[in-house]
Amino acid sequence: MLTTPARILTGNIAMPPPRAMNVGYRSVAWELFGIGAATAVFLSSFEARPRYVDLVLAAVAVALIVASRARSHRLWALVRAPELDAGRDAWRASLSFTGVALIVLAGLAALVARNAGTPALDRFANWHLLAAAALYFLLALLQQYIFQFYLLPRWLRLVPMPAAVALTAVTFSVVHFPRWPVMLATVFAGTVWALLYYRWRRLLPLALSHALLGAALHYWVFGNDLLTRWLP
Repeated sequence: MLTTPARILTGNIAMPPPRAMNVGYRSVAWELFGIGAATAVFLSSFEARPRYVDLVLAAVAVALIVASRARSHRLWALVRAPELDAGRDAWRASLSFTGVALIVLAGLAALVARNAGTPALDRFANWHLLAAAALYFLLALLQQYIFQFYLLPRWLRLVPMPAAVALTAVTFSVVHFPRWPVMLATVFAGTVWALLYYRWRRLLPLALSHALLGAALHYWVFGNDLLTRWLP
């Protein structure tokens, strides 16, 4: 990584180390093809598998992704360096997006409650939302690690940045199949999160945003009590 003065002089673009240049386009393309094929098989057969098989497959996939973190670092070394003061700016941008998205979700929740003839306050006053968001945070952090730190730089190696961001968001949405409302919400949120990570490379603000918005979507809009479903 270049020093701060050098990054300023070079337009905030870090020169990749020699090992990073060894990550070829073809190997990345084959890696993504394998991921796509495995995902297609996983999604097409999810109704016929026992639940424990899903957990085992997910654990194996996560282990492989974490094991390839050195390769992910080399791929990120080929991309523009994060902006100065990345931490503070990442938190500010992420919280701003989260606040606006929560307002939108609250409006949708009010419309859904009115159409259902139920009090909207019941959806907003459930304290389980905060507890569920706290539990959801670790899962959100893992998902952001997979899609932003692992997947996004591989798309960036093959296609321009806008296409890489869009493909990352679409992939994030597809793993929520067949829950179409969730897929619609996640393709939009996934686009914003990918853009924020590309610019500032901070996972924690994205994980907090993911946890809060995911919990609000379920409690406010869908009326699902995640805590009751998760805990005996």
